[in-house]
Amino acid sequence: MSSYRYRFVGYEKLPLGLNADDIQLHCRLQPRLISAIQSSNFARRYYLGLAVQLSFVALTGRNPDGKLRMPPEMLRMLCEQLNISTTAIASLKALYQNADRTLVNHRSWVQETLELSDFDTSAQARLQAALSQQALEAASADELSFSAEEWLFDNKIVLPSKRVIQDFARSAFKAIEELALATIRAAVTPVRLRAVLKVMHEESLTPGVSVLEWLKQSAGKHSLKALKEVNSRIDALKALGVHLWDLQGLSIGRIHAFAQAVVNRPPSETARRVEDTRAVEIVCFLKHLLGELSDEAIFRNNRHTSDIIGSGTRRVQAKQAQRASHYRNSIESMRALAQNTDMDAQERLEAILVVAEDVLSLPPVSRAEVVRETLAEQTTRVRTILHGMNSLDLRGDPAHEDGKLLNALQALQTAGAKELPADFDTSLVEPKWRPLLEVPDRVAALRAFEGCALWRIRKGLIGGSLYVNHSATYKSKESLLIPQEEWERHKHALCEAYGLELDPRRALDLQYELLRAGLAELEIGLEKGLLEIDEGGSVRIPAIRALEEEPELQRTNRFLSETIGTTQLPDIILEIDSRTQISTSLLGRQPETSEELIALYAGLLAHGTEIDAKAAASMIPGVPVSHVSAAMRTLEAPGRLRSANDSVVEFQQRFPIVKLWSDGTKASSDMMALEATRHLSIARTDPRRKTAAAGIYTHILGSYPVIFDQPIVLLTRQDAPAVHGINAYNSTSEDRIKVDLLAVDTHGYTYSGMSVAKLLKFDLCPQLAGLPDCKIWVPRTIKIPEALEKVVVPAITEKAIREGWDQTMRLIASIKSGRVSVAWALARHGSAAAGDDVRRCLDQYGRLLRSVFLCDYFTNDAFRREIHTLLNRGESVHQLQRAIYYGRVTAERGRRRDELKSISGAHALLTNMVIAWNTMKLQETVERLKSGGQRVEDNLLRRIGPVHFGHINFRGVMRFSVDRYAGVLLRSDSPKKGVRAG
Repeated sequence: MSSYRYRFVGYEKLPLGLNADDIQLHCRLQPRLISAIQSSNFARRYYLGLAVQLSFVALTGRNPDGKLRMPPEMLRMLCEQLNISTTAIASLKALYQNADRTLVNHRSWVQETLELSDFDTSAQARLQAALSQQALEAASADELSFSAEEWLFDNKIVLPSKRVIQDFARSAFKAIEELALATIRAAVTPVRLRAVLKVMHEESLTPGVSVLEWLKQSAGKHSLKALKEVNSRIDALKALGVHLWDLQGLSIGRIHAFAQAVVNRPPSETARRVEDTRAVEIVCFLKHLLGELSDEAIFRNNRHTSDIIGSGTRRVQAKQAQRASHYRNSIESMRALAQNTDMDAQERLEAILVVAEDVLSLPPVSRAEVVRETLAEQTTRVRTILHGMNSLDLRGDPAHEDGKLLNALQALQTAGAKELPADFDTSLVEPKWRPLLEVPDRVAALRAFEGCALWRIRKGLIGGSLYVNHSATYKSKESLLIPQEEWERHKHALCEAYGLELDPRRALDLQYELLRAGLAELEIGLEKGLLEIDEGGSVRIPAIRALEEEPELQRTNRFLSETIGTTQLPDIILEIDSRTQISTSLLGRQPETSEELIALYAGLLAHGTEIDAKAAASMIPGVPVSHVSAAMRTLEAPGRLRSANDSVVEFQQRFPIVKLWSDGTKASSDMMALEATRHLSIARTDPRRKTAAAGIYTHILGSYPVIFDQPIVLLTRQDAPAVHGINAYNSTSEDRIKVDLLAVDTHGYTYSGMSVAKLLKFDLCPQLAGLPDCKIWVPRTIKIPEALEKVVVPAITEKAIREGWDQTMRLIASIKSGRVSVAWALARHGSAAAGDDVRRCLDQYGRLLRSVFLCDYFTNDAFRREIHTLLNRGESVHQLQRAIYYGRVTAERGRRRDELKSISGAHALLTNMVIAWNTMKLQETVERLKSGGQRVEDNLLRRIGPVHFGHINFRGVMRFSVDRYAGVLLRSDSPKKGVRAG
């Protein structure tokens, strides 16, 4: 379950081992229900029976069985609420003294009081319709059963027996499988389908490896050889006709779920499946794999192109050094001429002028020019990349400049041209490239054109002017956005539903009003001396002073830490799991045995720390490596780690002490580099550590928990993951407090990112590098105060905003409707999309938003401190994360996208579990101290966070004493024998 409030939904009996905190939180009746019991006409001896039924039904959504035994702590609490004597009777039937008819009548009263309806024919039809939609994304029938229970609970329908719900779930899941089979049979001819299923288990070109195993292998490190391997797999899939299969009748999530089933099991086990199941899973696997491999090929192509451009940049430095040496030699020659007594003054002057003219005639060393020369000279690397792109079926709009250039390149490749034709249309390339194409050497001209084409293709794929239809994320914009005709018909209704302003004038007037107020505050601050503007137009503001160290704060912090004491990571995992049931979220069902539960924990540790499956099995004796590997594959199921993280975050947020740290509306985000090997395709050299590393981008709430995580590439702009994470968090649950401010560093913002964030209803607030030199951009219609003329620049083009506003709203509506992600939207409308109307609109609107932000940042000291505090808290969480994952991602790990996501998600989950446990212990300690008469000031607690980890042992042999929590964590009533490691 994704939400903490669904923790016991669907349970047929409550765990007898529930602790007092859980009893108080979940089982306590509201005052209105206590009043309803006491004002009813039922005999007083049945009050406890009514309270038990009300509490159980409100908690689980299901009517209790007559033999139901309740936790003793729950009975004591209900007796206190009803002001009746405590009883030792534990079963519901004993409470009613076998009065079955009375029990049935009370059950009807409970349903009526809780406003619940029966699971009648109408409810069954509604559930069936809901499950038919949810089955499109569900990974298994068990997961669909949980979704069915949650849907019934939300719609206030009494849950029937588990078997009935499972039958509905299996029926809906089977219907999707039948739909998938019908879709596949319509897309793939019977002869081709049989051939595909047969060839999967034949030997590949690698001896002893089947074709299916070969396709499942991950590409190696960043190299041309690995790129060729990716292209060869794409060619193999296209030879099977995978790129021609139309599976639009199935959702992307459903295709991914079927594909994951093939990935997570050995090929021999796939071969034993019945033919229909094998056909569905294999076809979906091949289709999903083609999209992923196409993305991987484009990613690698772009990186190789960047490498060539980078080599050109490095050549600039060498050329500048050569030019400096030439300048020095020329100056020495001039000095020698000036000192030459064999020449008269006029001759010396003329000779010096000749040398000076020679030096001054040299063109300046231009980085762009050297990069162009490098692309033209690196013929072998350029042609290798271009040749590999033939596997991708690149396409573009024939009317677009990039589409015309692509068609010209493909025509030359088809003709096998060895040189550029003399009549070639050089207007297809930028003016700066034309001198390289208009040289007499036509072979060199062809090399220059190919270098230009490679650069333009990279830019076109990132900007969206070029696309690959069988890719997962590089498809054409028009195929992903809301269709233009549909947008024209329904844009007013869509904007109203999503809270978007379709009229650009209204949106601009609001920001202009804020900007004028901000400029006025800036002028007042300048007059009062709160800031200064120097002659160069740089803004000088006072540095934020650190708060003074308070001895009382240090004593309180030390006392709380000593009171909480030391602990082991396994104990934290077990206790948090017993409070949140994350093991149920991760497995898609409740664990059956302690062995299964411990194997799941081992898989979580193998993903979320630097150890692998073998090391995890060594640290937890009694758990086979194969079980750990199976658990790791289970954790790769889409959404499970995110769901478990959400549950732990919700658990942490319920403690009152959290309100002292933040109100839940503010967060920060930043990247943490995990050391990796060069064999990881997304690895880059960390500029600080000078080692290969992969990026983990995390969003951290003001009260410290990690609310979103994702793997990213180092040394890239982080605006897309920053905005994407908060949008995903805000849109997941309607009853969740929404984040309305996100603090980021310079890497986490662009003008387009600020625009998209604002249109998605939150503010992107960057801590900018080079802040004093930042200018405030304004439109020409805004009057600039004379005192601010050095720092305010009238450079915002309102026309660009107005002209692109309609299509920008189409883009945002597409994000809101789930057609495209925020990451895709920002990637396709970044600097590579220069000239696009939406790109210009987002850029200019973002400049306006940044100006409003800067006015606040320059004049509001509390606002500045808040941004810094949020970012500092994020850094403190990163210290905890490094303590959990202190090693590096090994060579065989993280080569698949799903595995990278699992590493990120498991790492975040372990971090959140530590933060939640620390928060819980802090709350318990503070309450215990206050109940004992000791005073703990809130202003001190506000500065003591839950990210300390010196008292936790993260390493060594691990002991999971499941028997302590078996009644809560395991499906069976009887506690299982605990497996104790070491």
